[in-house]
Amino acid sequence: MTLSTELAPTPPHPISSELAEGGLVAKFSAPDGAPAFAVRWNGGVYGYLNQCPHAGGPLDFEGQVLESSGRFLMCARHGAIFEPDTGKCVGGPCRGARLTALAVHEKADGSVWLGPAE
Repeated sequence: MTLSTELAPTPPHPISSELAEGGLVAKFSAPDGAPAFAVRWNGGVYGYLNQCPHAGGPLDFEGQVLESSGRFLMCARHGAIFEPDTGKCVGGPCRGARLTALAVHEKADGSVWLGPAE
C-alpha cells in the first residue's frame, strides 16, 4: 500500500468574521499576493488593493483608512481622499485616479469573503 504525499488544497477562509462599520479594515492578500483590505462603509463591504495610486505605498496607518469624518478613505502618507464605494480619488495629489477594486462579498453570518457573491 502506498500513501499519497499530496496535500489537500487549503479550504477557503473568510477575510473577516466580522467587519465593523467605521472601524478598522480587514487586511488580506489578493490572489496574486498583493496587500489588500476590506472596509465596511454605509452598510456595504468594499475591497481594494492597499496601494495608493499616487505613490504606490499602502493607504492604511495601523489598519485605519477612514478619515476623521468617516466619509472618505484617506491615504495616511499623502492625504489623498477616496470615495469608499467607488475608490475614486476626490482630493489630493492623485485626483481622478482610482484605487484598484477587488470583489468581496458578505455572507449571512457577517463573514466577508474574497470574490463575487455566489
